[in-house]
Amino acid sequence: MQIEELIVALDYIEDHISGEISVQDIADNSYVSLSSLQKTFKYVFNISINDYIIRRRFSCAAKDLLTTNQTILDIALKYGYSNAESFTRGFRKIWDITPSEYRKSRKFAGHTPKFSVPQKFLTSEVTSMSETKYDLTELYDVIQLRKNNAYVCADLTRLMWINNNLGIAAGDEALLELMRRVEDACDEDDIILRIGGDEFVVFTNSPDMEHANDIVSKVSAKNGQTVKVGDLEFPVSVHIGSFKNLYNKPLNAMDLFDEIRVGLKQIHLNQ
Repeated sequence: MQIEELIVALDYIEDHISGEISVQDIADNSYVSLSSLQKTFKYVFNISINDYIIRRRFSCAAKDLLTTNQTILDIALKYGYSNAESFTRGFRKIWDITPSEYRKSRKFAGHTPKFSVPQKFLTSEVTSMSETKYDLTELYDVIQLRKNNAYVCADLTRLMWINNNLGIAAGDEALLELMRRVEDACDEDDIILRIGGDEFVVFTNSPDMEHANDIVSKVSAKNGQTVKVGDLEFPVSVHIGSFKNLYNKPLNAMDLFDEIRVGLKQIHLNQ
C-alpha cells in the first residue's frame, strides 16, 4: 500500500465520521486490500483503524458539546449511537467524564485530532497532499484575538514510548492527565488548544508573563507524578515553557503560529 492511499483513507474517515462507516468501506474507497490498509495504518499510527474512528468520533462529539446547543441524544445519534446511555458509556471510556459533566466543566476539545501522515513517511511527490490534514480555523481565530498575549507551550514526554510499551490505553490516560494538569493551572479565561498529537498551547488573556509563568510552574511541579490504568501505574511528565513575541516585532496570526512551533522546539532544548 502507498502513502497516497493512506491519505485518501484518512480523508474518507473524516468525510464519514458522523455517518455509517466500516473498515471495508475505507479500503474499497482507497482501492487497496483490507489487510494491506489495516497493516499500514497500524504501522504508521500505532493504532487500529477501528480504535481511531471511535476516538475521533468522541473527540468530534466533545467539540459539539462545547460549541453547539444540540442535546446529548442528538449528538449520540449523529455519531451512530442509538441512545444516550450507550453514548455516555463510550464517551466516559475516552474522556473519563460524562458528556453532561464535560459540557459544564471543560474548555478543551481535541483529544484525538484528525491524523495526518507523519513527515518521515511522506515522499516529495505526496508532501503537498498533507497540507489540509489539520483544521486550524479555531487556532487561527484564537491567535488573531490574542496574538499580543503571553502563551504557554506544552508537550507530553515519551508518548510514543508509552503507546509502544504500555499500550494505547496508557497513552490516552497520559494525555488526559496532561489536560487535567493544564486545566487545573489555568484561569477561566485562558484558552487551551491541542495542535498536534501530544502538543498543546494555552493562550492567556493577558500580555503579562506572570500568569503564563505561573501556569508553567504549577504544571511542572507535577512532573513525575503517576497515573493508573488498571493495575499499571506509570509517571507522566511534560515539557513546558512560557513565551511572548519571541521575535519582538508586530505579529500577524500566521507569524505567531510559526513562533509557537519555535516555542515547542525550545521547550525540548531547555528540558
